Amino acid sequence: MISPSSTSRRRSRPTKRPHRPSTASTTKTLAILLLSLSLHLNHQLTISAKEITATNEWQLLQENDTIPAGLHVRMDLSTGEKWAKLPSSDENEESIKAAAVESDGGGHVAEMDASGALTIVSNDDDDTNNNGKSSNDNDSKQTTKDYKMMHRVMSQLPPEELAPFGGLPALPSPSSNGTTTKLTAVELQEFEAKMELLWQHRQDELQKMQSDGSIADLPKILRERIETLKGYLMDSSHELMELLEGRRRSIDHDEEEDGTSNSSSSANNIIEALRDLEFQLSDVDMARDFHTLGGWPYLIALLDDTLHGGHDDDDVNDEIRVLVDEIRALAATTIGTAVSNFGEFRHWALEDVSSTMNEMRTSSNNNDKNEKMTALSLLTRVFQEELDQRTEAMAGGTMAVEGPSHTVAMAKSRATFKLRAIYGLGSLLRGNPTAQQQFILSNGPDVLVRNVLGTLSNVRGPTSADPSLSRLDYKFASKVLALGEDVVMDVVLHDQEYIQIDESATDDVKNKYAAERVTTANQLVASFTTEQWCDLSLRMLAPPTEVVGEMSSRGIKERALSAVRAMAPSCQKVYAQEEVDGDIVWGVEEVKRVRVEWNREGSGDGLDPVYRKELLDLVDGVLGVLQ
Repeated sequence: MISPSSTSRRRSRPTKRPHRPSTASTTKTLAILLLSLSLHLNHQLTISAKEITATNEWQLLQENDTIPAGLHVRMDLSTGEKWAKLPSSDENEESIKAAAVESDGGGHVAEMDASGALTIVSNDDDDTNNNGKSSNDNDSKQTTKDYKMMHRVMSQLPPEELAPFGGLPALPSPSSNGTTTKLTAVELQEFEAKMELLWQHRQDELQKMQSDGSIADLPKILRERIETLKGYLMDSSHELMELLEGRRRSIDHDEEEDGTSNSSSSANNIIEALRDLEFQLSDVDMARDFHTLGGWPYLIALLDDTLHGGHDDDDVNDEIRVLVDEIRALAATTIGTAVSNFGEFRHWALEDVSSTMNEMRTSSNNNDKNEKMTALSLLTRVFQEELDQRTEAMAGGTMAVEGPSHTVAMAKSRATFKLRAIYGLGSLLRGNPTAQQQFILSNGPDVLVRNVLGTLSNVRGPTSADPSLSRLDYKFASKVLALGEDVVMDVVLHDQEYIQIDESATDDVKNKYAAERVTTANQLVASFTTEQWCDLSLRMLAPPTEVVGEMSSRGIKERALSAVRAMAPSCQKVYAQEEVDGDIVWGVEEVKRVRVEWNREGSGDGLDPVYRKELLDLVDGVLGVLQ
C-alpha cells in the first residue's frame, strides 16, 4: 500500500530555477515517497548504531538499527515499523525490497534492484508482518485498517482530485459539549466504504503513473547526471563544440538559449545536467546520495580550467571560453547548493579528489598530478589565476584597457563566474572552522581581497557600453566583504570551536603552533582584518550610485556597515598609528558621511520613514562601536 502523500526534505534555495518544468502534484507525491524508500538504507548508514544479525526470518528493526547490504526490507507506513531478512535462495541477492504494507500483510511493494531502479509490484508474501510468527497465526487475525491514517493522508491532496468522488468524508470530531460524535453502524460502514473507494482509486492512479513512466527514477537520474559529468570531462573539446554549434542553431531558429529541452529527466548535455543537479542537490538526501554514488569528484573537477578543451581558431575560442565560464559557474553554484553550510557535509570541502581528476588529465596538462585537489583549493585557485593573469597583463602594459578580443559576453561570463565561485566558496567556509583554517594556510584571504580591489580598480573596455559589468563587480565585492565578516563573526560567536592563544602567550607557544601549521582564532581574525580588508570595508561605504543604482547602492552600504562593525576592533588596531591626539579614528568619518546622506527626510529620496529610522539606527550602532 503506497502512501499518496509525503513531506519533502528539500532545503530552501535563494531562487527557483526556471529550467525546472512544473509537474502535477500527484506525480510529485509518489516520487517523494519512492525517494524516501530508496534512500532509507543509505540514510541508516550515517547513524551510529548496532548492526543486526541477518536471518531468514523477518526481524523488526529498532530505532537506529543498521542492516547489512543485500537484505529485503519492508515498511508499514501506518505505523512506521520496518522489518528485514535475508533473501531466499530463488531471489536476487543484490536486490533490496522496501515495502509499504497494511497490518494484514497486504498492499504493494516498491522493489529497488542493484542499479537503484524502482518498480511497484503486488505484495504476495504472507510473512511480511509476522516477525517470526507462522502464517496461520496471521490468517487467524482479523484484518484491521487504519481509516484515520487513510483520511489524514488523503486530506493532503488537492480538493479537485477528490471532487469526482464527492470529496473527502468528514471524520468524527468532538462536539461542543466535549463528548465525541459517535457514528451509527450504517454511518461507519458508509465512511469506511468511501475511504476504501478513495484509497483504491489513488493506488490505481499511482500504479498507472508508475507503469507509464510518469514517475522519475531518482537514483537513476543521479547516476545519469554523474555519467554526463564524466563523459564531458573525458572529451570536453568535442562536447564544447557540439554545445557551441547547438547554440548557434538555436539563435538562428530563435529557440531556447541552449537549443535543447529543459526536461529534468533527460539532460542531454553538461549544462542541462548541471542545472538539474543544482536543483536536485538542494535536497539533503539527494546531496548525500550524489556524494555516496561518487559524483562529488567529477563535479569538483569541472572547476579546473585545464580540463576544459579549447580551439585553435581565436574567434571560436572566445565563444568556447564563454561556455567554459558558464559550465564552471554552474559547477560552483551546484557545489554551494549541495553543501549549503550543512554540518554533516563540512568535510567535503577538504576531500581530496586528485585521483579522479588525474584520470581525466592528458599528458599535456599533468603538471598538477602530485598536488592535492579539493573543492576549497580549486575555488581559491579561481581567484589566484585571475591575479596571475593581471600580473602578466601589467607586465605587458595592457592592464588599463582590455583588448578587443575581450567582448562584453566574455567579460560578463567571467564576472558571473566569479559571483558563483564566491557563493560556492562561502558555502564551504561558513560555519566550518577546519576549512577556514586551511583557507588561511593557503593564503586565501589575501588572494580574495587583492582580487576584489583589482576588480574595482580595473578599467574595462566594454564597461562604457554595458554598465551592468560594473554592477556585477560591485556585487562581487560586496559578497566577498560579507564572507570576510561572516568568518570573523564565526570566531567571535563560536570561539569554543577555535584554538585560542592569549596575548601573553610566550613565543615558544606561538612558534609551536606555527610549526604544526595550526591556525589560531587570533590569526583567523587577523587574516580578514588586514589593511586591505579594512580599506575594502570603507570603500564599499561609497559605491558609485550613478553606476550601481540607488537601491543597489543602499544595499551595498548596509552590508558594508555590518562588516565595519564586525571588523572595527581589529581594524582600529591596524590603523592605531594614524591617530593624532585621538581626533582621527578609523572608519568614523566614512560612517558619518553615510549618516548625513540617509538623514535627509523630505529630500525626495523616496525612503520610507520607518526604513529610514532603521538605517539610521544601524549607522548609530556602528558609530557606537567605533567611538
